[in-house]
Amino acid sequence: MQKRCALLSGAALGVLFAGAFGATAQAAPRHHHATAAAAVDTVTQEKIESLTSAVSTLESRLNDETAARQADEARAQAAEAKADAAEADTQATRSELQAQIQTIPTDVQTAVAAVKPKSSWTDGTKVSATVFTDVSNINQTPTPNKINGTGADIKRAYLIIDHQFSPIYSAELAIDFAPNGIILNGGTFGSGTLMGSEAIKYAYVQAKYADEFIIQGGAEKTPWIPFVEDLYGYRYIDKVMIDQNKFGNSSDWGVNAHGDLGKGLFDYSVSVVDGAGYKNPTRSQQMDVEARANFNWNGFVLAGGGYWGKLGNDIQTAPPTAPPAPQTATRYDVLLAYTNSQIRAGVEYFNATDWKVVPKLTPDQAQGWSVFGSYNVTPQWAVFGRYDGLDPSMKLARMERYNYYNIGVSYEPVKTVDIALVYKHEDIAHAPTGGYSDGTTVLAPTSNGVLRTSGGFNEVGIYTQFKF
Repeated sequence: MQKRCALLSGAALGVLFAGAFGATAQAAPRHHHATAAAAVDTVTQEKIESLTSAVSTLESRLNDETAARQADEARAQAAEAKADAAEADTQATRSELQAQIQTIPTDVQTAVAAVKPKSSWTDGTKVSATVFTDVSNINQTPTPNKINGTGADIKRAYLIIDHQFSPIYSAELAIDFAPNGIILNGGTFGSGTLMGSEAIKYAYVQAKYADEFIIQGGAEKTPWIPFVEDLYGYRYIDKVMIDQNKFGNSSDWGVNAHGDLGKGLFDYSVSVVDGAGYKNPTRSQQMDVEARANFNWNGFVLAGGGYWGKLGNDIQTAPPTAPPAPQTATRYDVLLAYTNSQIRAGVEYFNATDWKVVPKLTPDQAQGWSVFGSYNVTPQWAVFGRYDGLDPSMKLARMERYNYYNIGVSYEPVKTVDIALVYKHEDIAHAPTGGYSDGTTVLAPTSNGVLRTSGGFNEVGIYTQFKF
């Protein structure tokens, strides 16, 4: 910048001198007087001084601007240095915070471990309960009948304890405090009572080696009835057809293996059991076998199952009272169902041979159909219905016929509570022995020596299920 100022000054002086010499050269040939030359010199000198002053002023301004620019550059450099220093401090603070955050889980675990009590049997244990209740009016024919009238009933009251020993081994205990129902209408009780009616529904140890292979030992779910209950969805209203009509048990003592193959596409369950049901553990000469396999696809379920055995009747008895060898009971099951978040629909068929005449030598056969369905009008409200039709004794009593149906509206205020307004009907016709016993009552009982071959049962009431 100083060199530029010097060049400018030199150029200005050069112009001045050139002008001065030019004026002198032009004046010489005209032979002016000395006074004129002096005057010219004076004017020239004044111009030189004026230009010199202007150049000096310009140079001073340029120097001031240069100093100001240098000061601005110095301040900018200082600000940039401060910014770099601030960024470095921020990076250091961020790194420190990240290091502290990474240590938080370890610090929390250390703190929890310091205050956590010693492990006990309650770790991994869950306690829950399920209760079925109803308030209804019953009208059974023929009359009079002691169960007719209005009252409250506790059909089931399960206390369930689950314990997880490890990722593989677990156990479940479920006690049913009302296995036969408790009728609470002014002190008139059903076959169950408030005390002394407990039964172990489930009591098993489980080993889950994989989703494809789970084994249970003890009193566990049988392959067919609980499977149908899950598809039906209204167990708290009544048992499903096979359980209702005593052609099978929902739980039995023995060993069960089940699993899921193909990520939900195919399921199986196989049990080796005593055969007399969970209420009657029995030691017999051989155990029974029950099995199920089902195929699942886009909400559709196709299942088949079977049962083979002597139902716990093959027991040793000392002669001469030893009965003949009991017959072998068989049952074959087929089910087709469809379920989604709004619809449940299914049809079930079974055929049983020698089921209720195992201790005898007389052969018999039974068959039955069940159709069920429900539709969720809203996520909380649904309508449902079911129909069962049975030929209970196709060889010994060809005319005997059993019918059952229910229809109702259910409401689910919360996920663990169900309330339903239900109408139910059952009837038996042409029962040669004077009565038919199912899961609800004895239809057409013999009374005062009078043989009754037909009877009906009607009930309307509010049924509830709650869990916690």
